[in-house]
Amino acid sequence: MMTSRQAGTTHSQQLLTLDVGPMAHGGHCVARHEGRVIFVRHAIPGEVVRARVTDSGPQAKFWRADVVEVLEASDYRRRHIWKLADALRAHEMDRLPVGGAEYGHITDQHQRRVKAQVFRDTLQRIGGIHLQDLTLAHAPADGEIHVVDVGERHSNGLHWRTRVSFGVNDHGVLSMKPYRSHELIDLRGMPLAVEDIHESRLFGGDFTGAQRVDVVAPGGRAPLALVVHAEQSRAEEAGLRQRLLRIADVEPKVETIVLALARADDARAEAPNGGGAVARNGARSGVRNGRRGSARGRTRGRPEVPRVPAVVEHEIVLGGRTVAEPLPVPVATGDGEERAVVPLRPEGFWQIHRHAPEALVRTIDEMASVGAGDAVADLYAGAGLFTAWAAARTGETGQVLSVEAAAGSSASARELFERTQHVRVETAPVERVLDALGGHDLILVDPPRAGAGKKVIGGVDAADARRLVYVSCEPASFARDAKDLLARGWRLADLQVLDLYPNTHHMESVALFER
Repeated sequence: MMTSRQAGTTHSQQLLTLDVGPMAHGGHCVARHEGRVIFVRHAIPGEVVRARVTDSGPQAKFWRADVVEVLEASDYRRRHIWKLADALRAHEMDRLPVGGAEYGHITDQHQRRVKAQVFRDTLQRIGGIHLQDLTLAHAPADGEIHVVDVGERHSNGLHWRTRVSFGVNDHGVLSMKPYRSHELIDLRGMPLAVEDIHESRLFGGDFTGAQRVDVVAPGGRAPLALVVHAEQSRAEEAGLRQRLLRIADVEPKVETIVLALARADDARAEAPNGGGAVARNGARSGVRNGRRGSARGRTRGRPEVPRVPAVVEHEIVLGGRTVAEPLPVPVATGDGEERAVVPLRPEGFWQIHRHAPEALVRTIDEMASVGAGDAVADLYAGAGLFTAWAAARTGETGQVLSVEAAAGSSASARELFERTQHVRVETAPVERVLDALGGHDLILVDPPRAGAGKKVIGGVDAADARRLVYVSCEPASFARDAKDLLARGWRLADLQVLDLYPNTHHMESVALFER
């Protein structure tokens, strides 16, 4: 049994000595104190740690805590790969650790073991699915799930992110937040980002007037693109456009800058707590009004405040409107040419691990057995990564339907496939095209974190396809949808879990269902 060995005297700075139990989904280990569950970050199962309580209350169902001292260390603990994200060093310096690398203190191989255990337990707890009872096409000899490393050997899980979003503090410095806090910590680099981002001069730039800066390295390398988010009035006041051009002069790797300007929507300005920001292309981005965190010490910044809904307009400050992302499988056109890249707006969705597109396409290709003349439906298709693979495999005698709701990503797909006659691109929510899924041999879904849901699963089931490939970045929602599919008579025929997010708790799974 997991127990607490010692307690402090107050809730706000209470220190507990805990025996650390198993890892739970979300990056926390589970421990107990006087019968109460405590979710402990920056621990490893089997350790004994001293942890500072960060979230508690007499009526709370569970508490949260951060490790501040390791009394009995796991054999799999290493020196954290990022100083600012190291909870032990942060405690010594009287501040909070920056978020985004919550597994950075665990050796690479053990990270994947822990993720496999979390995935297996989540599938069993939510979906009622016991993997040892299944016959999977690519199951290892030991019958366990093995999370596949897709990065370079001996990389320590560094330099894989091709897309990173940064906050901007009151001094105009690129920053990130601690977990469950709105404080901002200055950055001088971001070691999970590819080298062309991590080693760039952007971290010395003055972004005063911006709220957020998204940095994109297409294909994992320069030239870089920036999407700079700001309120129109504040951007004008701070001279943000001129600042951005000066940053590009200092850092020649930056060739594209898009300014995403938000202005108050007068029609809805009297409803400050309603809705989200509406982009010009019709996509919605949620506005979250979280409570202020309890960061200590040298973190700097300002809390998020409720904002009225805004209309977002994109303005090109430097370069063009798109970046070029390489495709693992080129797209053949009707006149015998091939397109090896997709033109993508930098704010559009693309896989963030530099090797993710190739790893995912390879995994799907091994599972799906698609041939010439087949019909494939690619749902939640984005800019067409998997559509391109399907188009190549089905050939001119096949049919491919590519469905994406976000207008910007769908526009990229339309441009990519404009001369590929057997591909049809639909800009619509998946729920609106369920009646068009009949007659497809394979349906591929890659839903957002919330999963496909009962309506989409029901529509896929009614389409009477023989095979379904489900790509997921969230074990819990995958488990719910998989449970629904199995109840409808589908069989889980193959499953692979990929480590597309090293040094974090996230993972990606690819599953094949048949009937």
